[in-house]
Amino acid sequence: MSRKPDLLGQGITLLINLVTRIIKLKTLLCSLVYLVDLLDYKRYITQLSGFEPSSIAGDDYSFLVRLINSGTAPRISSYFRLKGHTTASKNDQLTARRLQEMQIIEASEGKFFPGITNYRLTERGIFHVLSKIEEYSPDLLIRYADSSVLETLIFQFFEQQTIKRCTARLYSEITRYLKECCTLSISRIESFKNSGNEDQSKERLRELEFDLIWLAKILVLELAMMYSEANILRLTANMTNDNAKVAVYELENDMKTLLSKDSKFKTILDSTHEELIEGYREISKRSE
Repeated sequence: MSRKPDLLGQGITLLINLVTRIIKLKTLLCSLVYLVDLLDYKRYITQLSGFEPSSIAGDDYSFLVRLINSGTAPRISSYFRLKGHTTASKNDQLTARRLQEMQIIEASEGKFFPGITNYRLTERGIFHVLSKIEEYSPDLLIRYADSSVLETLIFQFFEQQTIKRCTARLYSEITRYLKECCTLSISRIESFKNSGNEDQSKERLRELEFDLIWLAKILVLELAMMYSEANILRLTANMTNDNAKVAVYELENDMKTLLSKDSKFKTILDSTHEELIEGYREISKRSE
């Protein structure tokens, strides 16, 4: 009889030790995930180090718009002309050189036609487009999906397929959000330059990460409300053409389905929802 309490006590001790180890392991995993996230944001801000907002106009702007809209700028041949490829004028060569000096574009040798120089946006070039250009296609985001800027700001929260197939209504929210992220980042770049030591840099990096994720959380909450059944119906309420009303409803309903299948979007939506519920409960308790 006397051994039963001992066994029970040992069992409780083992259970407590197991729970303690699980908590420590969870804390370690959270720390590792946080460290990875912090490194991602460090890579993001490093790519933008030294970035200064500048206006691009005239030939430079035209060259950049061609690159954004078509995916290719005028191909520049260094020593020969190939049929079917437009050799850039001397003006285009000068324009490309200026944009390269500004670190907006970078040159890459043609894969199939040696001597033909192709151009693509740099990380700073992508950032410039997001912050300064009013209209650009979702194809641009897909084309540069592996960039640090877009991985950090958009593709950790959305699958590429969602962005590729998004409606004009959703895409306008995405571009607005990206511009807000750029505005916030630009305001913080100077503070990173003035960081006195590594601890200050880490603290400012944590602040930037928090604020950028905060903008992402606001976005997903807006989208969740925007795609409620009531708000989709409200969108079409004033339409007089029944066929147009049905078409818009089906389009937005399909977009809602696509969002519901996006695992990245669901992850941040669930996390934000939990925070919202927790905050609601705590504030409600204070009012009792």
